[in-house]
Amino acid sequence: MSRRRTQPDENVHDISRARLIQRIKALHRPYDVYEACGHNHALNDPLAQHIPELGMVCDQGIVLTICNHCCVDAEVGQRDVCAADHKHLDSYSLCPTLAIIDGRDAPWRP
Repeated sequence: MSRRRTQPDENVHDISRARLIQRIKALHRPYDVYEACGHNHALNDPLAQHIPELGMVCDQGIVLTICNHCCVDAEVGQRDVCAADHKHLDSYSLCPTLAIIDGRDAPWRP
């Protein structure tokens, strides 16, 4: 008895690829690095968040956006390797993994 070989369902492949990309993007998500913004925010200000070392900070205090997976240590924030060995381009938070997925050049300059 012979079996006819069928082509994989393209819709299933597309869904699997989309799920894979969702999972990768969830792992390699942006992480904002802050400095004091210079504003006096109330503790319940919905436009600000509490950063332990800085207090309440709004988005104007963002100095860098890095990859949560590649560049962040949960206990100390930005890893020393990230801070010392590479720089992220302005307004470009992608890590090399997301750059590959998005078809872009690596985001770090030497």
